[in-house]
Amino acid sequence: MTDIDPTATDRSAESDVLDLDHPDEHVARVRLSRPESLNAYNGTLLRDLVPTLRALDEDDAVRAVVLTGEGEGFCAGVDLDDMPLSADQDLAEYEDGLGMFQAVVATLRGMGTPVVAAVNGYAMGAGCDTALACDFRIAGESATMAETFVDVGFVPGDGGAYLLPRIVGEARAKELIMTGKHVSGPDLVDWDLARECVPDDELQDAAVEFAAELASGPPVALAESKRLVNEAFDVDLETAHRHATRAQRLCSQTDDHAEAVTAFAEDREPEFEGR
Repeated sequence: MTDIDPTATDRSAESDVLDLDHPDEHVARVRLSRPESLNAYNGTLLRDLVPTLRALDEDDAVRAVVLTGEGEGFCAGVDLDDMPLSADQDLAEYEDGLGMFQAVVATLRGMGTPVVAAVNGYAMGAGCDTALACDFRIAGESATMAETFVDVGFVPGDGGAYLLPRIVGEARAKELIMTGKHVSGPDLVDWDLARECVPDDELQDAAVEFAAELASGPPVALAESKRLVNEAFDVDLETAHRHATRAQRLCSQTDDHAEAVTAFAEDREPEFEGR
């Protein structure tokens, strides 16, 4: 991991479909920027987003990420006029095309850096799954999330069927996937799809504030905790204990752990450095 490299973090500034800023000292915000299509995915957006997220995850100065959309939508799914896959492709080509969507979900899940989705407007289909792949979701009052794949005779091919049962449970996941049900505003909290719902004009501030809270914590411990929770449904208890032991030992050797112990003894707040 390295300090912020302007040439690396500015790569999104070179992109026509991503905007990047740093609204707090250790918080980066990535905006999907195809507002004319409600930030629907096309090949360019998919190709630019993954390396941008990976670069931020490798950056010591970035301890939390906010992901949001420019304009009136988070991500409306797939741009049907400019999508990187079609039924005419052979299986290998189709796997490559769908793999571009799957790479976004895999990258968000695999990042040690916590990611907060600020869901503004529509998060539909692949856009819904992108929000689900983030660690936390904060919704604006105008936000709507839906697994709309069934509406076009598809399945959630980029991770929704994997993520939703972990977030809302099996029965609710099946309802959302099999009916394409739209969930909006405060109902997103009731369905456990968002941690809170705020007025649209407060959404960005709320997301950045929560991301800054996360960024103030010990980065190694946060990254290891994320990995342990992410794998919890896939391993048995013995394996979970073994992985937790490894993670705890790693954390015990960090300067941040030593700082926390010292700060406790001195009755002050710790100042974590990410080491």
